[in-house]
Amino acid sequence: MTAAAHTPPLVSTTRQTLVRLRGWLLGVTAVTLATSLAIFLGVAGNADVAADRSVPAILASYDAQDALRNAHLAAVRNLAEGGEVLGGPGVDYQRQIAGAGQYLTLLAENNAAGDEGTQAIQTIEALLVTYTGLIGQADARYRDAGLRALGVAALRDAASLLDDILDRLERLRGKQLRALDNQVNNFWTNKLTAAFWLLPLVGLGVLLVRTQTYLSRRFRRTVNVPLLLATAATVGMVALTSLSLGAASQLDRAREGVEVVHGSRQWQLEDVRFRAADGLVGAVREQCRTACADTIADIGAPSPSARQRGTVISADAAITADAVDAADSRSVELALPLLALGIAVLVLAGFRPRLAEYGERST
Repeated sequence: MTAAAHTPPLVSTTRQTLVRLRGWLLGVTAVTLATSLAIFLGVAGNADVAADRSVPAILASYDAQDALRNAHLAAVRNLAEGGEVLGGPGVDYQRQIAGAGQYLTLLAENNAAGDEGTQAIQTIEALLVTYTGLIGQADARYRDAGLRALGVAALRDAASLLDDILDRLERLRGKQLRALDNQVNNFWTNKLTAAFWLLPLVGLGVLLVRTQTYLSRRFRRTVNVPLLLATAATVGMVALTSLSLGAASQLDRAREGVEVVHGSRQWQLEDVRFRAADGLVGAVREQCRTACADTIADIGAPSPSARQRGTVISADAAITADAVDAADSRSVELALPLLALGIAVLVLAGFRPRLAEYGERST
C-alpha cells in the first residue's frame, strides 16, 4: 500500500498581493522617514551654527570696529582738540574701549573660523593692549605743555596701529563670512536636495492611493479609513519637511542682509575715521607748522561720500531674526517620526481585516 501524496495547501494570490503591498508601504515609509529627517536635520544644523556663531561673530566684528573708531575719535578730541583731560583721555574713550573689549570677547566666543580665527583674535587683543598704551602715553605727555609734540607723535602712532587692528578685524570678518557661506550654500540647503525627500514622499502617497484603489475594487468597499488617514499623514510629512526649504531661504536672506549692512557700516567707519584724522591733522599743524607737510598728508583721510546713513541697528536685528527663525526647528524632528510611526500603524490596521478575511483562501 503506497502512502497518499500530501499536496501543500494553496495560498491565496490575493493574500500574497496584500502582503507585498503592506511590505512595500512599510518599507517606503521607513525610507521616507530617513530621508525627510536627514534633510531637515541637515538644514537645521547649518542654521543653528549660523544663528549661534557665524552671524553673531560677523556683527560683533562690525561693532568692535565701530567702538574702536569712536574711541579713537574721542581720544583725539579730548587730547588734540583741547578737551578736558580728567582721568585719562576721556570718559567716552574709556567707555568705547570697554565696549570694544566686550565685542572682541563675543567674537571669540562665537568664532566660526576655527583655529585661524582664534589666532587672529588673540593677535588683535594683544595689539589693542599696545594701542591703549600709546593713548596712555599721549595722555601723559599732553599734561605737560613742553611734551605735547611727543603727545601728538604718540597719537599718530596709535592711529597707525589702530588702522592695522581694523584691517585685521576686516580679514577676520572675511573668515567668518566664508564660514557663513559654507552654512548657507551646501548640500543640505541646496533646493535640488528637496528631491531626495520629496520623491519618497510622493512615492508613498502614490502607493497609498493605488492600494486604496486596489482594495476598493477587489473588496467592493468604497474607502479604507486607516489608509485614508495614512495618506493624510503623508501630506503632513510633506508639509513639515518642506519647512526646511523655508529655513534655507531665511539663511539666504540673512546672508544678503549682511551684504546690505556692510555698505552702511563701512560708511560709518570712514566718517569717524575722517573726523579723527582731521582732529589729528590740526594737532600736528599746531605743533609743527612748517616741516610736517608730508606727515599731514599721511595722516589725512578722504571725506566719505555724501549718502544717507542707514539704520544699522534695525538691519542687524533683521539679520539676527532671519538666522534665528531659520534655526527654529519647531519640533519637526519629533513630529516626523511620530507621523511615520502613525502611518505604519495605520497601514497595519488597514490591511489586518483584509488579510484576516482572505486567510488561507486559494483564490
